[in-house]
Amino acid sequence: MAGSGKSTTAAAFSDRGYNVLAEDVVTLDDCGDRFLVRPGYPCIRLWPASVKALYGSESHLPKLTPNWDKCYLDLKEQFHTDPLPLAAIYHLGERRHDTKAPFVESLDRSEGLLSLIANTYATKLMDKQMRAREFELLTRVLNNVPLRRVTPHGDPARIPELCDRILNDFNHRFHG
Repeated sequence: MAGSGKSTTAAAFSDRGYNVLAEDVVTLDDCGDRFLVRPGYPCIRLWPASVKALYGSESHLPKLTPNWDKCYLDLKEQFHTDPLPLAAIYHLGERRHDTKAPFVESLDRSEGLLSLIANTYATKLMDKQMRAREFELLTRVLNNVPLRRVTPHGDPARIPELCDRILNDFNHRFHG
């Protein structure tokens, strides 16, 4: 979902030394009961407010173009170039200003399917057969890949805590 913080969260993980595979849109290779995620483009595009939240100053990163405010984080040193297995999907929800946020929880399968459908890329370009294949694929993704909902806090200063919560959840649930 646009504005949910995907790019900011990806940049925060990159700053922690994690390689980024993609910041926003991914391509899945269908391998039957498992899926591979193909690498995207080795950069993250960030709005100035995210740059300031992560690095202390809006001018820390160069602008993509002189006539647009978005900035560019080069990932050449923090980018994964080979496809990786899709181990889990973390869906970023709306930011909240409550004491529990940030937090991670399970996402109901029907809500998860609607979320995946709503966040596919080329829905307006598909005919009925393509849409049916996509629906079948997304159903198989849900049957084989855990889907978790992440609720970030509205305060950008809590982005490190958001990363901690995602890492702890992933390590606890999927790496024993």
